[in-house]
Amino acid sequence: MAENEEPRGIRAKIQAFRTSDHWAVSLARDILWVVAVVACIALALYLICGAWPAVVTVESGSMEPHMNIGDLVVVVAPDRFGPLQTWDEAHATGYQKFGDYGDVIIYRPDGDTDFWAQIGLLPLSSQHPIIHRAMTWVDSGQPEPSYLNPYEGTVTPTEYIPLATSTTTAFGYYLLYPTNATVPENITADAQGMAFSTADAKYFLPEQYVVANQGYVRYSAPTTHGGYITKGDNNPVSDEGYLTVNNNQTIEPVENQWIVGKALFTVPLVGLLPLHIWWVIIVVIIAMVVWDWYAKKKEAATGKRAKKSKNPQKGSRKNK
Repeated sequence: MAENEEPRGIRAKIQAFRTSDHWAVSLARDILWVVAVVACIALALYLICGAWPAVVTVESGSMEPHMNIGDLVVVVAPDRFGPLQTWDEAHATGYQKFGDYGDVIIYRPDGDTDFWAQIGLLPLSSQHPIIHRAMTWVDSGQPEPSYLNPYEGTVTPTEYIPLATSTTTAFGYYLLYPTNATVPENITADAQGMAFSTADAKYFLPEQYVVANQGYVRYSAPTTHGGYITKGDNNPVSDEGYLTVNNNQTIEPVENQWIVGKALFTVPLVGLLPLHIWWVIIVVIIAMVVWDWYAKKKEAATGKRAKKSKNPQKGSRKNK
């Protein structure tokens, strides 16, 4: 083939795409370049972290003050950089992460997912994962504990006390009390204590059992399958039996295959970008169009000056 032979077929189309000055083609080249860079970064993150998606954004205040809205969370596989430890396990070993014992996991509630979540485009997904602390593991048929913390995120519990539920109700509430204490009598209208509701019922813990700097555990019906019990540090009650998804479907203990990964570290505020992804995309496209227009205008002006310098105007006639 001669060296000066013009490319034909697909090669000609590729070269035309690479060299075209048309604004739409130029914009398409810029977009493809951005997509390629993002794809390379995503691949590198996946290889390093072993999880997909490798980054997620905190969308609520359920983990405050240890994780805040807009924080970007780097996610790794559950067994990466050490085994996954629950609050119960870490309380014995002293392992802490994000201001409390145990790992914070990212999981899909009840295993629900869709196409966008599977390929990691969470802003387009209707079911975002939950970022909460793994409290304990329960096997199928074991009692399902509910972790209660009346102090929410302001105080890190030092202990969790097992609670029992009395059969006596007062004002529509079930009474809670420590399992080693005497069953409390029916409360009065002016009783002091902690009241809360789950998906199934309302509960009241009398003031004498609300111990400072401590959380609480209530044991309910046996689980139908094994899984992790999870809780937001800033939530008063653990997820299972309390939070609901998909038309009031109660969240169940988290099975291993529902876990996306565990949180490694956070980058403050950066996650606000994917939270407003459509605005970010619009602004980026507008910026690219404006920059392309400016570059072409500047190039045209430079070409005119160069042409003018090559063809200077004739000087004035000499006087006779």
